[in-house]
Amino acid sequence: MVLFNRLHRLRPVKRARSGGFTLLEVIVVMVIVGVLMGIAAPDWIAFFQKRQVTLAREELHQGIRMAQTRSGTHRQSWRFSLRERSGQWEWAVHPNEQAASAVQAWSPLNENVEIYGPDTTLAASGGVYYVRFGYQGEVIYRLSTVTVTHKSGTVQNSRCVVISTLLGATRKGNGQLYPNSNGRYCY
Repeated sequence: MVLFNRLHRLRPVKRARSGGFTLLEVIVVMVIVGVLMGIAAPDWIAFFQKRQVTLAREELHQGIRMAQTRSGTHRQSWRFSLRERSGQWEWAVHPNEQAASAVQAWSPLNENVEIYGPDTTLAASGGVYYVRFGYQGEVIYRLSTVTVTHKSGTVQNSRCVVISTLLGATRKGNGQLYPNSNGRYCY
């Protein structure tokens, strides 16, 4: 037993390596993560912008449908109005007899989206865009389109709501590379 203890002491003692990473390993991982983030960041930002525009289009579509439904329910003319106030776009649904300036309940759109004027064909009066529905939910005045885009985006990333028939049928559209026969990019 004594001999075993002596031999055991003569062998070199292996020390346990301390845990953690070396500086080189940490730098390599950081470089790889940085490169991957640089590749993915523009796509992520574009996805997020497109999502904001799509949600704004959904909100406008619901507002237009709400005005149309209320006109049929209340048997009177209702209006969907849209205005810009201090760089923020707002929308409201109200009876046609009520002036837009008298409306108290304006709902704001996302602050990062805007109405794209060249592709928006809603009627306008006093700086307020509007579409009016008759007492049966039919469109009064004209067919129209409202186009939403991101403030820092492109026309191809725009979204729109198209009022396509006099009966008030609405549909959702997306920005295109080429204009249609009316010169509009969102259809």
